[in-house]
Amino acid sequence: MVKAYLRYEFSGAFGVINSGPAPCYDASGKLLVTAALENLAVWNVKQGSLAATLVPGPSTSGGASTSSSHAAAAEVTCITRAPGNSPLIAAGYADGSVRIWDLSSNDCVVTLKGHKAGVTALRFSPSGAQLASGSKDTDIILWDVVGETGLFRLRGHKDQVTDLAFVSSDGSSSYGWLVSSSKDALVKAWDLDTQHCCQTLTGHKGEVWALDVDPSESRLVTGSTDHELRVYAIDAAAASTSAPSTSTPQPSSGTQGGVSKTGNGLAAQASGRAPLLRSIGSVKRQAGGHDRV
Repeated sequence: MVKAYLRYEFSGAFGVINSGPAPCYDASGKLLVTAALENLAVWNVKQGSLAATLVPGPSTSGGASTSSSHAAAAEVTCITRAPGNSPLIAAGYADGSVRIWDLSSNDCVVTLKGHKAGVTALRFSPSGAQLASGSKDTDIILWDVVGETGLFRLRGHKDQVTDLAFVSSDGSSSYGWLVSSSKDALVKAWDLDTQHCCQTLTGHKGEVWALDVDPSESRLVTGSTDHELRVYAIDAAAASTSAPSTSTPQPSSGTQGGVSKTGNGLAAQASGRAPLLRSIGSVKRQAGGHDRV
């Protein structure tokens, strides 16, 4: 008796669809950008399908290859998107380079080089005109996105820079301020006009891996491996500090975090644990005072 069998033939594969760095939505929320080793994978969220693959081209500035026949490139280490409705996203790489991609055309707009080690933190300014990058080389570089060039370098951390956040100018400063965190357990506030550190927060006893500023720019939240979240009041006119406003214990280290668009909610992702959600209102009521940043 002859039996019929189905024959399955290999037709293709996605390859690596996601690696370490956190994914990033585009401005519309319809596309999700994830790191796939040296490439960026752009996913259609509604359809659950791969919309495009952004492949880095030669190491020279600008341009991007759309084929797989290119020299081995460094892996993507972090991703961030420009504010507002801008189609731009920035990706940092293990070789210290930063590439800015245009999701409307899937082209690499520019390649920025200045770091000596892998890029570990990226953040666009509120206007999108500047981009700050932090690295394992402990440096922070402020880039002019429009001019496609580096503006200046900030030095002061003694270990890898882990996160960055801008605080808008109050009118007296053209660039405003930048807050940075590092594995050296320090949080630093930088005056971008004078290009100097104007304040250093030393409250954490472990590596600081995450920070964020609420939409009103009145609070700064930091998360550390010392199992604490700390909330600081931001006062751009008076860069002075006293004691932490609150320390919220966690069962594990705070490695990623963010503040909701309304400013009333805080999400903290602890290593190996589910996200911890806190109301900033309840945190403020528990605290007797606030640090000034």
